[in-house]
Amino acid sequence: MHDILSQEEIDLLIQAATAPKHEQDVGLALDAAQTQAYDFSKPNKFAKEHVRGLQRIHEQFCRTYAGLMSAKLRSRLDLNVSSITQLTFGDYVRSLPNPSVLSIFEVSPLDGTIVIQFTPEIAFVLHDRLCGGPGRLPERTRGLTDIEVAVFRKQVLYSINALLADAWTDVQPLQFDLAGIESNPQFLQIASDRDVVAVVTLNFKLNELQDMITICLPFRTLEPVMSKLTQARMFESLRPPDPAQIERLKAKVRSAVVPVEVELGSAVVTVQDLLDLDVGDVILLDRTRNEMIDVKIGTLTKFKATPGRIGNKFGVVITAVCHGQGGDGE
Repeated sequence: MHDILSQEEIDLLIQAATAPKHEQDVGLALDAAQTQAYDFSKPNKFAKEHVRGLQRIHEQFCRTYAGLMSAKLRSRLDLNVSSITQLTFGDYVRSLPNPSVLSIFEVSPLDGTIVIQFTPEIAFVLHDRLCGGPGRLPERTRGLTDIEVAVFRKQVLYSINALLADAWTDVQPLQFDLAGIESNPQFLQIASDRDVVAVVTLNFKLNELQDMITICLPFRTLEPVMSKLTQARMFESLRPPDPAQIERLKAKVRSAVVPVEVELGSAVVTVQDLLDLDVGDVILLDRTRNEMIDVKIGTLTKFKATPGRIGNKFGVVITAVCHGQGGDGE
């Protein structure tokens, strides 16, 4: 029977009971030195290697997403990883403001979801900017209307799917699909209160607005790929680039449309002279016929050229490339 002590166990008990007090104290001190405190309110399921892997993944996501949104918004958007912390899902939910813009993404083939949280201020500024406004904050904090949610979903959230998948490619091919949007954190039902989550905090800056975006990654969702998270991306810089991906990138760059303008010269006229203009009138410009003119890409002067005729059409011949600050110097 398991509850009957052997003779060896009885001898050890007698020896421990009859040992001098200072030897017992030494044994207790050794046991105390070998023990390690564990705070159950601050779980530690993500090792340091896991945290470093998550940081590299989301740094790549920040670079690509900031570049994409900067082009959409026609304004510089800065996004970078601020911190990665571990806590329980209940603590994460209680830390969120109400209302928030909580985007729930299903992760395939993993059995689980993640949450990306935007503050209302970020959501309103992005919405206003995407609709042609200057990016103003609302006078008071409120939830998004159905129309605002539709614009935010299409212009902001749908772009996240592919960029998150690209960031995770070296660890595990994953697919992220937007499953829903919530405004009240108490309605989030993706995990239990005691489940451990990793919270990635991102610094967001657009014009005068500086705020935070959080990404909640439940341990249960990432558990199947945790072993790959520590091994992947360590030697990413040593791997040769994919030739097919380079060709796709070149094709996208070649197909990009940029405005090109040739400025023949300028002139200052009165409003009355402008109103009196008629067919056959001549406006004297500030440049001579043989003087080089500016060729602009957008608002920057990138080339110098001379005007001429190409067949039956007017054209210019590029004579110099401007390399100075803002494209103005030669």
